[in-house]
Amino acid sequence: MEGYLKKWVNFMYQWQNRYFILHEDSLIYCQSKGTPKKGQVHLSICSIRSVPKDPQRIVINYGMSEMHLRASSVQEKQKWLDALLNAQQRFTSKSQNKLLVQRKKNPFYFIEGAPELDLKRIHTTLTQFWVMQAQLEEQISLNNTQRISQLIQELKHTTTACAQELDEEYNKLIEISKKLQEKLRETNDQNPPDHDDLYEEEFVPTEQFMSFKMDEDEFYSINNELYDDRQLVRRLSSKKMSVAGVSPLFHVLEQLRIPQPIKYKNLINNEAFKDMIIGIDETREQLPAFKDPNESIKFVSLLKDMIGKDLTKIAFPVTFNEPLSMLQNLCENLEYSEILDQADSFSNSCERLAYVMVFAASGLSATINRVKKPFNPILGETFEFACSKFKYISEQVSHHPPISVGYAENEHFEFLSDNNVTTSFWGKSITVTPLGWVNIKLKKNQDQIAFQRCKSSFKNLIMGPQYLDHYGEMKFKNEVTGDTGILKLIEGSSEASYELKGFVKDKLGTQYCTIQGKWNSEISITVAGTMKVVWVRNALPQKSDQQYYFTRFALQLNHLNRQLLKTLPPTDSRLRPDQRALENSNIDFAAIEKTRLEQKQRLARKELHEQKKDHSPKWFIQRNGKYSFGQEYWKAKETPEFQTQAFDIF
Repeated sequence: MEGYLKKWVNFMYQWQNRYFILHEDSLIYCQSKGTPKKGQVHLSICSIRSVPKDPQRIVINYGMSEMHLRASSVQEKQKWLDALLNAQQRFTSKSQNKLLVQRKKNPFYFIEGAPELDLKRIHTTLTQFWVMQAQLEEQISLNNTQRISQLIQELKHTTTACAQELDEEYNKLIEISKKLQEKLRETNDQNPPDHDDLYEEEFVPTEQFMSFKMDEDEFYSINNELYDDRQLVRRLSSKKMSVAGVSPLFHVLEQLRIPQPIKYKNLINNEAFKDMIIGIDETREQLPAFKDPNESIKFVSLLKDMIGKDLTKIAFPVTFNEPLSMLQNLCENLEYSEILDQADSFSNSCERLAYVMVFAASGLSATINRVKKPFNPILGETFEFACSKFKYISEQVSHHPPISVGYAENEHFEFLSDNNVTTSFWGKSITVTPLGWVNIKLKKNQDQIAFQRCKSSFKNLIMGPQYLDHYGEMKFKNEVTGDTGILKLIEGSSEASYELKGFVKDKLGTQYCTIQGKWNSEISITVAGTMKVVWVRNALPQKSDQQYYFTRFALQLNHLNRQLLKTLPPTDSRLRPDQRALENSNIDFAAIEKTRLEQKQRLARKELHEQKKDHSPKWFIQRNGKYSFGQEYWKAKETPEFQTQAFDIF
């Protein structure tokens, strides 16, 4: 059997067409039909399986790695799967017993010129020595001095004889080791990597493969599967698995197995994390996979279910999402937090308020060209983010209505915000009206500044280029000094797109300054006729059109490295599988996981209802309809219970 299948290469190249030929027990693949061989897999030493959640995929595990193949249809996939399993069974039934007998007789039979190691002789010699040792210990316990003296003399002769025999076998092992290294070098020289396989991802071994120990049974047969010579060379040539192909990521995961069982289970078992490359870099410059820059959202099929309804109660397809949650989206408002640091340094309270107003408008710039919605967080989902500028924690505290609350702080400010909104569709646009408040405390002067965000509208749903616009008044007040301010964002048009204007007045109503500019580029403050540019938008990363128009700051929010893997709770948004699958452009699996998580959340909510209980936020406190941060999260992170007592929401 032969034909084209798609083969997963890596996140850069993703699925690529390869021409496969099934010959006896070997699966050979080429770049295209008639081109030289790129690789070969011996089916007799593989495990072959299908993937229920991806019915067109076949996975071939050959010990050190896995090959993922995808057929063009379920029917074609089944034909290939049957052919592969039949070829494997035919070869195994003929050769397995013969090969096992040969291997047990001489485990290094495949090394040409290597001496034959006499395992039976080694076993007999050691047994003889251990028997003599046991007899001596028994007589010592009985204090039989005459027999002890006799046994010591016998043991001297036995030890000398055993040493001579073992020395002969030891010399054989030295010779075998040299031959083994030679064969390994030959194997590497004869099988150089193919050009586009140079970027093949590092294999993250399965839990079963990780538990490899070089005991006697596995010396002959590993997991009841036969391995070809090359694989056996690799395994025997390095008993330290870190050298023999085991990713250092495994050592991180193994550290989570007992103290963090929820996180460990989700990472090991969920396909969304299987192909991830989790490194040590604290930041990243791009997403692991790019999306189609020409992709657009098609609302027509949903129109009849949306008109006049609150969209927070409608489940959208995963293709309407960007790979960030609302908890992470809240954190994006802090991209320009240095403006708050500056505000805290001023002695004039009106100037402090003006800078806070500029900060509030600066966060809107992250939404430019962002036409997809963030994931609605699961109830109890959290997100933490720590950087040189601040540390931040957020939690989904309510499901209906959906409310996310976020808190950030550094030596200059405290930031508390919730995203309680109402969302409605009225034909050509979606309108988002904020219900929650943002509260900022400037620590030096103990200012307490509160404001509500402006309205937002997602326009041109049916025809024309889709875009997000912000408009309306944002009212600010310093509850300590009585200073007030208003920012007016002008609804987008060809004449006044992105434009904003505002002013600050002291507690007596005297105007101190004006604010002007555009929230997509720069904003200035004018005091007594002198204008000063306070904020300038950061440049977008390269290929931002293929990365959901994320800013460089937004790119970091779902970044997962090994240190975070150790310390994050299992409720963190970075560990959410449907969002992770979407970031990796595994759209089909993201949709499956999104449905599963929504169903799991419904069941959890039903269970609470049957128990006549309400969900209680873990890290935020609600009083009189307002939320405050309990200050316990960062303390709790230092305790062992932080991981074991977390919710299993994913």
